[in-house]
Amino acid sequence: MTYTKLDESLIARVHALKQAALREDEDDGARMDRTERIKVLLQFTGDLAVVEEAGFWTEFRTARVAAGTVAAEDLERVCALDNVITVHGSRPTRPGGPAAPPPEPTGAEATGAEATGAEATGAGGGAPGAPFASDDPTVPPGFTGRGVVVGVIDTGIDIFHPAFRKLDGTTRIVSLLDMTLRQTITPTGNPTGGSITLRWKPPGQVPDQATGPLALPLTAATAQSVLSALGGMRPGDVVVTGGPLPAQPLVIDFEGQFIKAPFDTAQINPIRLTDVTLTGGTGATVSVIRGRVITPNEINAALAAAPPPPTPPQAFISRDPDGHGSHVAGVAAGIGLPGCCSPDRITGIAHEADLAIVRSLFDTVEDLRAAKYVLEQPWVPAGTPKPPVVLNMSLFGTGTAHDGTAPEEQGLDDLLIGATRRSIVLIAGNTGGLAPPNQLAQFSEGQHTSGTVPARGSVTRGVDILSGDTAADFLVLWYPGPGRLNFTLTPPQPVGGPAMAPVTPSTNPNAPSVRRTVGQGPTEHVLFVTSHVGVEPNRKNRIVAQLNPARAVAPLTPQIAPGVWTVTLTETQGTATPFDCWTNPSLTEQPARFVLADQEPTRTVGSPGTARLPLTVGAYDPASGKLAPFSGRGPTADFRLKPEVCAPGRRIYSAKSGGLHPDLLVAMSGTSQAAPYVAGVIALMFQANNDLDHTTIVGHLTSTCLPPVPPVPPTQLDSGWGFGRVNPEPAVLASMPAPLAESFAAGGEPLILPTAAYPAAHVPPTVRTRQVLDRLAGSTTGRRAAELCTAHLDEVRRLVDTERRVTVAWHRMHGPLIVRRLLLSELAHDEPVPRTLGGRPVADGLARLLDELAAAGSPALREAVTTHRDFLLRLPGARLSDLDDRAELS
Repeated sequence: MTYTKLDESLIARVHALKQAALREDEDDGARMDRTERIKVLLQFTGDLAVVEEAGFWTEFRTARVAAGTVAAEDLERVCALDNVITVHGSRPTRPGGPAAPPPEPTGAEATGAEATGAEATGAGGGAPGAPFASDDPTVPPGFTGRGVVVGVIDTGIDIFHPAFRKLDGTTRIVSLLDMTLRQTITPTGNPTGGSITLRWKPPGQVPDQATGPLALPLTAATAQSVLSALGGMRPGDVVVTGGPLPAQPLVIDFEGQFIKAPFDTAQINPIRLTDVTLTGGTGATVSVIRGRVITPNEINAALAAAPPPPTPPQAFISRDPDGHGSHVAGVAAGIGLPGCCSPDRITGIAHEADLAIVRSLFDTVEDLRAAKYVLEQPWVPAGTPKPPVVLNMSLFGTGTAHDGTAPEEQGLDDLLIGATRRSIVLIAGNTGGLAPPNQLAQFSEGQHTSGTVPARGSVTRGVDILSGDTAADFLVLWYPGPGRLNFTLTPPQPVGGPAMAPVTPSTNPNAPSVRRTVGQGPTEHVLFVTSHVGVEPNRKNRIVAQLNPARAVAPLTPQIAPGVWTVTLTETQGTATPFDCWTNPSLTEQPARFVLADQEPTRTVGSPGTARLPLTVGAYDPASGKLAPFSGRGPTADFRLKPEVCAPGRRIYSAKSGGLHPDLLVAMSGTSQAAPYVAGVIALMFQANNDLDHTTIVGHLTSTCLPPVPPVPPTQLDSGWGFGRVNPEPAVLASMPAPLAESFAAGGEPLILPTAAYPAAHVPPTVRTRQVLDRLAGSTTGRRAAELCTAHLDEVRRLVDTERRVTVAWHRMHGPLIVRRLLLSELAHDEPVPRTLGGRPVADGLARLLDELAAAGSPALREAVTTHRDFLLRLPGARLSDLDDRAELS
């Protein structure tokens, strides 16, 4: 067995099988463990058919990565092949990072204009009928993502939410693949007979179940009968259609208790195949493929049947109980129902894009399958051109080398190589901060440490385990070069017991895990450690330690002793050796983390965010402009720049799953919110030029970034900023084909983007107004304009709201759009008023507005208009810095 080709989960699996083989008699459980087909990602070179002949059954593939199953007993034969590089079990991922940020409090402002920053934008907000703030219908809508697909792989979507419906009330979702629903046993290669055994772990405390051998052909009725008889099942819980297998697939739907709210279909475990024997056919295989595609027609039928708010609709079969996916989709591409000034006008960036949604199973195999599904767009009829698509994956996993060599990362790279009209956006994760001692962390901070072990010396690192840790914790350590590191783990003082014998690195690729114990008696903890050199595919050296809870007598629950566990690394070959170590915690508990003094916030971008080609996004606070403390920071372990860009990621309001008017918004924070912002901007770039390739898109985004706050050079790999803050206007302009860009520039019109495309839209209006006044104060002309606004703003607003002639003049000069650009645009600091809008000179409209204000206003306002009229009419199209040089302004 070549263990250096396996990840730690498969090493443990093979080790357990070898231990079972030492027993004289093999029971049914051991036999099924040996023959069970394990879902894996396999990196390979050359001809995949050679690997398939050794027992690997392919489900789908990219250029360098294949997903499929292999029987546990065939792992050794598969790993022995020269063209097999690695075999990785399907690792769990999760939305938004190892600890997804909780929703932030919303308060009353969550449903009002301040939450969306819309009261002075053309996106809605403010009081109903407030013309000072409403949309200007005479201005072309500009870029909205029309003709582009925004894909989101996440926790699902609330189909009823107005953010995801067209103005006629129908859905904007062109495909909804729910991978928590339906499991299809699918044959290939035309087998004619044989037998299979089905294994399944029901949700809850019910033990693993098995059907016993089922002869082929297998009818739907027989399959339904045997599955219904498994423990944990009730009548009506499973419906099987299709078949007979192997002539036709068997479709298994879990219903009854498994689809009734509040049960979450994500808790339904996969059906596993074991004892599979197939006869006949050529290269015959059988697989369990998860997921049900829900069509727009099905969604529209549910929308049509839903009662009007505030009555909640009946639960749809595909839901988003977590809320993360709906929020992410809303940031990238949400829009609300008609009513320009109502709070439910929630606007994302690409709010006219089509939506392709995948409710994920959150494991690496299915994440890659979902990405392939969205990018290939199988819902588009054959022969019909496929629109450009940008895919957002706000999910995060651990356990990799953090250097882009994991199979799921290479698979995503493969989906972009040589392709146009495709783009993938990933998150930097939320593990860049420091975890305070003895406190629960909001995010998964403090999970990385690094250093250099001196030649023939030692270093120690403290791992902090909080009380109540009842699941195994992992340490995954990687180090390059010729040095060799011995590993020991010392428990907290109360555990006691003899010192652990060091685990030395093995040059034998077949060396299994080493079993060690720490503590003794009731405090004894079992520890499994693998230490290999030259691990594929990066040829680095790897140590994986699995610390298991101490045994306990009921009713006590086994747990790992809380306190600081000390890792000691000792170099033995006379070479100073750098290392990186990450904790790989339980999915359900507060993660183990390093003590504060040993935490290292760099190299905290996780998988798949360290992939080479997809764009990885960090988060900053739009209110302060500063990097969010939780945002994952680079470089990658192979010293590449990640993330490449940053976007707003703190207190971002977006769609609330299950929300009803007026409670439709919720604030969340995380790189999960920053990534869909960038995905939305990319959708606008695709609308500007639908033949872009991903590399060109990344180039436009990085070359037009605003600098970080405070500024850092883009070459500073550990800053967490990449090239800086995404700046949407110049990025979209840079994307236009040259003739269109030249025509646009010649017209003199400002670029019109959706309100949500501007980071300032996420800042409260009072703060934005203060920022604008501060900017204007930087010049003599700006100060003069600011003083005029401050002195007369309330009266002008009242006249716009109440005097019909003033209202008409205000809208004809596109006043709402001018205010929007002034408050939101990061580009127009020195050019506060455009020269033309809607093809008409702004100065002409401004002159008419000044006339109406003078006629309807107070004596003080009339005097101000008379005194400053010439000055105000010079502002459209002029730079404040140029006006400062003119003597007539003295």
